[in-house]
Amino acid sequence: MSAKVWVVGSGKGGVGKTFVSSSVGITLSKLNQSVLLVDFDLSGANLHTTLGLQLTDRNLRNFFDGSHKLVDLVQPTNIPRLSYIQGFWDDWSLSDISLDQIRRFAESCRTTEYDIVIIDLGAGSGWGNMELFKLADERLLVVDPEPTSIEKSYRYLEAFICHSLRENASAESFLKIQNALREYRNKNQKGLFSFRDYLHNATGFSFDHFEQLSKQPIRLIVNSTRSRPDLELGFAIKSVCNKYFDIPVDFVGSIDFDNAVWQSIRGKEPVLIAKPFTPVASQFLTICRHLLSSSRNSNFSANQLKAVV
Repeated sequence: MSAKVWVVGSGKGGVGKTFVSSSVGITLSKLNQSVLLVDFDLSGANLHTTLGLQLTDRNLRNFFDGSHKLVDLVQPTNIPRLSYIQGFWDDWSLSDISLDQIRRFAESCRTTEYDIVIIDLGAGSGWGNMELFKLADERLLVVDPEPTSIEKSYRYLEAFICHSLRENASAESFLKIQNALREYRNKNQKGLFSFRDYLHNATGFSFDHFEQLSKQPIRLIVNSTRSRPDLELGFAIKSVCNKYFDIPVDFVGSIDFDNAVWQSIRGKEPVLIAKPFTPVASQFLTICRHLLSSSRNSNFSANQLKAVV
């Protein structure tokens, strides 16, 4: 059975995406899943820091330059059932990565001998991030309660929809879609409306692709919550996305703000290892159990959902 590919993205940096990626990986490993974490942040890979690991001379660049197979780049961690692949650290010399390379990378992730491969994407909606987001079996979107993060998350979803539509549209058709969206933005209209219906009315096209998107909900995680309004943010975003974008969003949980998180990062030790019995650890456990139980075509047994003590 091939590995499931999960991706973790965010509309902007600084919302705790890499912290969430590493914590989900650690939690899944405690749920008896073999997990491979892959750092795909092309502008500032630092997953190794959250895991308390040192840089090595092997990283993801070696796969994209053709010098190594992906499996040759896997490195162990100090956590049972958890391995990782170091991201680009020499980002000043990045070469362009083609669409074919992105797809080959995703397929290589699936052929690894792990239950789940978690890809920690870079922040933002670059086309490489969008292609991996489209190809994934599970899509996790991390947002924090700051207005800039919320706004960027909505733009991220728009970019994902447009990227998904581009593949099946002619250049002329896709240009009409882009122009329709720009026109809507320039009008600065208020209130909720159907994203799909607006595009249809403005361009004359039918968008059956929305039906496909609706079969695979995006999983929303709200990080660094401090108050009741923060805790309710996930439900509000879910409601807006259902009404505005016509695609389902599954709000899977919130993670409390905890000083222990940044303290553990400074100490280069995962907080779930340094303090495994905190509310944050319990929240990640609840989220991961939900993700495992609701994954499509999943063969996880009830016994596999029991945490390893």
